[in-house]
Amino acid sequence: MSYLINQMINSLSNKVLKLEKAKSDRDYSGGGWYEEEKYQIYLYPDFSAVYIRESFRSVSGGGLYLPNQSSTKEYGKWNVCEENGKLFLEMIFDDNSRAKLETENLGTGIQKLGDHIWNRYLIS
Repeated sequence: MSYLINQMINSLSNKVLKLEKAKSDRDYSGGGWYEEEKYQIYLYPDFSAVYIRESFRSVSGGGLYLPNQSSTKEYGKWNVCEENGKLFLEMIFDDNSRAKLETENLGTGIQKLGDHIWNRYLIS
């Protein structure tokens, strides 16, 4: 195993990666919509992983307010691999689905994963 892979495993092990996105729009009548998505990836030292996705959406207009909230949790395993000089976080979920995203340590508490910048915290 290469030094870079070991270094990345050490920086991701026992960490949770978090990403939050929010969008909204309002019109002149007071109606509009709001959307929020939160992602968390728990990467444990035994290479087990938990992926949590939470979303909240609401639409309002004409005196009506329609909220919708959902949450999913998937379990699996994680590892780091190297292809063409780039490092990837690979996750294999219990349903045999897979995710492989390019990753880079951008400094204390910041991790690039795919096209997004995630916050990286120690699992407490």
